Amino acid sequence: MEWVDVVDEQDSVIGVAERARVRRENLRHRASYILVLDEAGHVLVQRRTLGKDFCPGMLDACAGGVVTQGEVMEPSARRELAEELGIRDVPLQSFGTFYAEGEMDGKGYRVWGGLFSCHYQGPLQLQAEEVSEVYWMSLAEIAVRAAEFTPDSLLAISTWQARRQG
Repeated sequence: MEWVDVVDEQDSVIGVAERARVRRENLRHRASYILVLDEAGHVLVQRRTLGKDFCPGMLDACAGGVVTQGEVMEPSARRELAEELGIRDVPLQSFGTFYAEGEMDGKGYRVWGGLFSCHYQGPLQLQAEEVSEVYWMSLAEIAVRAAEFTPDSLLAISTWQARRQG
């Protein structure tokens, strides 16, 4: 059973709930978002498996996931990179937090995201339960195919673009 901090509008912890309840009741929580870039600036895009509880089968422009109870954003980001893609020991650049809220396929989401990026071009070990395949895409390709992407990852990309340009 996975426990998750429930947070308020200011990202302060107000309780704890099981992950399944967080999803079912659309409770506000935290998640890490990591853009993995190659030297040419392409983004490593994941296709989510059909078993995912949020946006199954869709493309995701970020590695990452739900931050567990008591976990801090950067360690969560590092854990998710290692679990999903087998990426370890890379420098992460932080771009702060952002808030995403909306609905996708009848399921709501309300999440405070910790936003990071890293550069990586080595071997990958995909987590079979979460990632069915990966692609390197330019920001232009992602924009053209936006309807295929999770809405929170598109918000993460636009936030990253705005913040890295100062």
